[in-house]
Amino acid sequence: MSQPLVILMIEDSEDDALLVQRELRRGGFDLTWQRVQTDAELRSALAERTWDIVISDYRLPEFDAPRALELIKQSNIDIPFIVVSGTIGEESAVAMMKAGAHDYLMKDNLTRLPEAVRREVREAQVRAERKTAQIRLRQTAERDQLVRTLTERIRQSLDLDEILMTTVNEVRQVLQTDRVILFRINSDRQGYVAQESVGEGWDALLGQDIHDPCFKSDYIEKYAQGRIWAIDDINNGQIQLCHADFLRQFQVRANMIVPIMHPNGLWGLLIAHHCCQPRQWTQDEVQLLKQLADQVAIAIQQADLYRQAQLELAERQRAEVALQQLNQELEQRVQERTQALQQQAEEERLLRLIVQNIHRSLDLEEILETVLGETRQTLQADRVAIYKFEPDWSGHFIAESVGEEWVPLVGEGIKTVWEDSYLQENQGGRYRNNEPLAVDDIYTVGHSQCHIEILEQFQVRAYAITPIFLDGYLWGLLATYQNSGPRQWQTWEISLLQQIGIQTAIALRQSNLYHAAQTQVKALEQLSQMKDDFLSTVSHELRSPLANIKMAIEMIKLNLEQNQIQDQRLNQYLQILEEGCTQELALINDLLDLQRLEAGVQSLELETVDFGYWLVSVAETFGVRTQERQQQLNINVPLTLPSITTDLTGLKRIVMELLHNACKYTPSHEQITIAAQVSDTTLEIQVTNSGVELPPEELPRIFEKFYRVVSVDRWRHGGTGLGLALVKRLVEHLQGSIWVESANALTRFTVQLPLAMEYPEAQFNEMTDNSTAKSPI
Repeated sequence: MSQPLVILMIEDSEDDALLVQRELRRGGFDLTWQRVQTDAELRSALAERTWDIVISDYRLPEFDAPRALELIKQSNIDIPFIVVSGTIGEESAVAMMKAGAHDYLMKDNLTRLPEAVRREVREAQVRAERKTAQIRLRQTAERDQLVRTLTERIRQSLDLDEILMTTVNEVRQVLQTDRVILFRINSDRQGYVAQESVGEGWDALLGQDIHDPCFKSDYIEKYAQGRIWAIDDINNGQIQLCHADFLRQFQVRANMIVPIMHPNGLWGLLIAHHCCQPRQWTQDEVQLLKQLADQVAIAIQQADLYRQAQLELAERQRAEVALQQLNQELEQRVQERTQALQQQAEEERLLRLIVQNIHRSLDLEEILETVLGETRQTLQADRVAIYKFEPDWSGHFIAESVGEEWVPLVGEGIKTVWEDSYLQENQGGRYRNNEPLAVDDIYTVGHSQCHIEILEQFQVRAYAITPIFLDGYLWGLLATYQNSGPRQWQTWEISLLQQIGIQTAIALRQSNLYHAAQTQVKALEQLSQMKDDFLSTVSHELRSPLANIKMAIEMIKLNLEQNQIQDQRLNQYLQILEEGCTQELALINDLLDLQRLEAGVQSLELETVDFGYWLVSVAETFGVRTQERQQQLNINVPLTLPSITTDLTGLKRIVMELLHNACKYTPSHEQITIAAQVSDTTLEIQVTNSGVELPPEELPRIFEKFYRVVSVDRWRHGGTGLGLALVKRLVEHLQGSIWVESANALTRFTVQLPLAMEYPEAQFNEMTDNSTAKSPI
């Protein structure tokens, strides 16, 4: 596709001009061209239109390239200038390039002309875009500066005329337009020119009453609604003919109008007139005029307020002293209120910090350190301390925060006793009534000499004390001391100390409760350990007698068989005795297994087995039992499951207990399902039974020892209450986890185990030591 090119040729030879055109068309250009030969023709061509490039012969009969280049430069037009000549010498070519020509070519070698033209046109476009961008940046900066200048004038000056004059002058300069006016609208909805900046050669309109027949009926309401109107050319039919004729009498060719709004309505218009020619107003210019109109509106409103204030001030001169006094009082109140708010914020911050520390920590020493340090920093005091009463109402300091320059009252090796006979004799004195005490100066308050000597011992000059009550009795005192000199304690400071005293009491109560709870926990742990020891001892002690009883039962049965004694009732008694003995042995074995698991002495015997076949064989042993109880057993175990390395005895006990538990509690005609799957390095086993749903509140306790679900008939189902507790300990012993879910008449136990277990370090070391000990070396 051809590239359009508008070319101005300075050439006296038509043949040479055609030669240049042919070469450019061959290079891909679609030409629009004009040939000139003289100075006058060049000036006329430059004035008529915009050219992409100038190609000039070096020497013409009445003209030459240096003169043409100089004329173009004088016109301030950036057009690429290429010299194409058959006679130019090297020195002339260099001179032309230094003068501003962009390139030169010989007429007998025009092959690179298209590329040179394309390059120079492209570079000219880049220069034009850069120049346009610079102009826009400069205009934007000027506009921003204008807005800032006007805003600053408004802030600094109350002279409305000066502000309006500055506005119209600066706007005309920035917009480079012919006239800018401020049009003030009267009460009759017409108006006059209140301020103006006009260029030389154009009519001045300042002070004129302007009556536009179309304005009142067609335009004023639109401006009152905030309309902005930009007319690029009054002759393009954009406005009514009568309005265009009206504007012509003021030499207007294009204008832009922005309303100036006042709280009472439309104040007037800010208008830019372009008189010399049409003008396409940009959005930036519209926005600038809008911003300036807003600033003018502020200035007008400010001036109105100022005039109104001046009038009111003149009327109230006799009340000036009272007004000034009132202002001073108000200022004092504001300062007091500000100070009160700052104090309140500081109080809230300190109390919030104290509460957070109380909630976050149970370390009383840490809490008191924070409370006292923050209190001293907030009150800017020399010392803040906590004093604890003894049963005889003497006492000592248990914690403090003190400046480096003062003698500490609390610390290792320091024993400070406040020997105040008044407090002992009156059992806390006024503090028992929850009354704080603030002393601004110990030497002016009327203290006895002995009391002053005690205070001097602790370097005290002023102090504020509030009581600390714990569970209704006076526990101690929170004391703030000013040692450097007298101090006038403020009400808010005393109130803050009282709040801190309350929070300190909460911390003390919390600490006491925590220590009491810790003591109870230790007692419960000891009790639990004693219970476990008792069960372990009893289990060991009962196991041998029960084993003997079971052996005796076997001997009786053997003796009856050898003597061929057939006594049905005797056999029934022996069966009952044998079943009871077996059940008791099972309970004892469960207790002993649990004891070993909880004590961490149960060893692992790791084996590797094909898990799919192994689990199916274990589950199938329950087939007959489920048939007898009219239950359906579903075994959803893929035979392709990988091998597993674990303690098979423990794992079998887990599976058997879960299936036994499901059989025991599943109603007739319901289903029991055992399933297994593998995910990465984890094996998951699920045992689900239908027809049973456990209450949600029972689930967290279902793995506790001897715990039985309240809603299940414990006597009908029997059992020791240790099965699930043992299962949980076995699963954890196998480095796995177990949980239970129950909803929608389904109960599901899920076990997760690692596919490959390793011996614990202690057992592994023991096995290694034993192996080494047996070595013959």
